[in-house]
Amino acid sequence: MAPDSLLQALREKGRIVIVGASLAGLRAAEQLREEGFAGSLTLIGDEPYEPYDRPPLSKQVLLGWTLPEDTGLGHRRAIDAQWRLGVAATGLDRDGKRVLLADGDEVEFDRLLIATGVRSRPWPHETEAALDGVCVLRTREDTAGLGRRLTRQPNQVLIIWACRGRTSRASGPWSTPWSPASARARTRPSSGARRSRPASTWGSTWPG
Repeated sequence: MAPDSLLQALREKGRIVIVGASLAGLRAAEQLREEGFAGSLTLIGDEPYEPYDRPPLSKQVLLGWTLPEDTGLGHRRAIDAQWRLGVAATGLDRDGKRVLLADGDEVEFDRLLIATGVRSRPWPHETEAALDGVCVLRTREDTAGLGRRLTRQPNQVLIIWACRGRTSRASGPWSTPWSPASARARTRPSSGARRSRPASTWGSTWPG
């Protein structure tokens, strides 16, 4: 079959799997549909949620201005995709063109896009990392766990960010305990206050 015919067959009936159901994966899926891909599209993500905006987790959500479930990313267009959420991709059979999942299932593909992004860097010493009060912040669950700890009103919080060893120390006690209920009850900043941007719909452009 000629290369043009193969490309057309892939465009019409191919199976594309995207490993990584976050911002990059979502925008890639949207761009594929935008450019005419009409085949099967599957997104695999280890979290049980469709793509959501992460920056607000450490800002608006933790301050109680927004709920975690309100951080979902807007879709620019329908993508007609199968979502395999809450199950991690654990392996790749390159010869068989299959993605292996943590639950023992397999997903076949004709083309594969890996868009898994990055992880929070854990504390380097495993025993110390397991101590109560040592947290990372990347997911909705991380934010909820940190919020529960802040309700204990700690006297000091040490923050390490950007993987450069830079630290910031915040003093307590915290004036208003964090909880989902308090998130609903709190008011947003006054009109004169500086506002953080809302849940983003910014994204990457699929290379042409």
